[in-house]
Amino acid sequence: MDFNLNEEQARWRATAREFAEQVIKPDVLRRDRLSTAAERIPWDWIRGADRLGMRTLGVPKVFGGAGTDILTLCIVGEELAVGDLGFAVIMDQCWKMGHILSDAMTPEQQKKFIPRFVKDPEATLAIGFTEPGAGSDHQGYHDSPDIDFRTTAVRDGDSYVINGTKRYVSNGCMAKLYFIVARTDPSKSLREGGSVFIVPSDTPGFRAGFFHEKSSQRLATNGTFHLENCRVPAGNLLVGEGLMSRLRAEYMPGSKAEAAATVLGVGRAAYEYALQFAKERVQGGKPIAQLQAVAMMLGQMAMRLDAARLQIWKAAWLADRKQPEARTLGLLAKVNASEAAFEACKLASEVLGGAAIMYDHPVEKYLRDAASFLHSDGTNQVCLLRAAQALSSETSPSLYGF
Repeated sequence: MDFNLNEEQARWRATAREFAEQVIKPDVLRRDRLSTAAERIPWDWIRGADRLGMRTLGVPKVFGGAGTDILTLCIVGEELAVGDLGFAVIMDQCWKMGHILSDAMTPEQQKKFIPRFVKDPEATLAIGFTEPGAGSDHQGYHDSPDIDFRTTAVRDGDSYVINGTKRYVSNGCMAKLYFIVARTDPSKSLREGGSVFIVPSDTPGFRAGFFHEKSSQRLATNGTFHLENCRVPAGNLLVGEGLMSRLRAEYMPGSKAEAAATVLGVGRAAYEYALQFAKERVQGGKPIAQLQAVAMMLGQMAMRLDAARLQIWKAAWLADRKQPEARTLGLLAKVNASEAAFEACKLASEVLGGAAIMYDHPVEKYLRDAASFLHSDGTNQVCLLRAAQALSSETSPSLYGF
């Protein structure tokens, strides 16, 4: 085994780390406290990331992107999230679609949609899954015709007419291009009767609703939007009718690992801040880092975060090699990383004591952000149930690859 990063990975990590230190951290706390979601959207940071090539990391090189592997995306995502989880989520929503852009789209779709995305320095991507009646259950644990998933797409000549409402969508109402999941056959389960459509935000019938106001990931948007007789060409159908399940299984192999990497960055930020605070805070004649109770908390944080990172990297490594066990390990990595990050933030609060709740320190923000990921990208409970379902399958591959 070789845990060294290759030259490209090291370069991207350095780029992202410098961006987080010099651009994000100096102003993130002020922006986090702005009153409305619309004014918190960091358009200038998105443009800055674009100039460095980070916005299009997942875009194939032939279309002007970096075409990086999933492990590199995890590395960059962690670094950006050390600065701010919300901004890392904005970027990751673009990266997750890398394999959709390169593998799922037809050549005609690629020529039509990818250049527009690459050329617009403020363009982001979003996936329209969640609805008022369907949340984590849409991720496949419970799937039957009676699932309360109401967005439909009806074929009408050479077009499809889409109707429905999506909510809590990351990058929702700010993205320029959406991948919308709709039922083309409501008599079947979503797995068998769901389809995916490419819908630009300027399509007639696509109506942005509102940004949800929330307590964490405040620089990222979660939006509600509506599709009202939204007519899209049949050529905007992705993969084929009734093949929604292929979206995650084949074209988003590293999505859970990438999500896990972003929340890991929050835990790392809390650990690094608490460690520095403990070195500088003197009580009883010595820095509190030398007190056993504090030292043990710092050790616990370092231990859990490092273990979570190794699991994320393995899941990403497997996904890059299209190994079937990557999906299951990615689910476990997401749960483990979110819980490790949340615990690290709680322990960081203990290290700071009363100072932890003060706006003078970022720890209260870290705790808010980490808490959100226990139910982001699928609740941890559903992720564990899906992983256990896969592990108990007779055809389940070994997580150890042998």
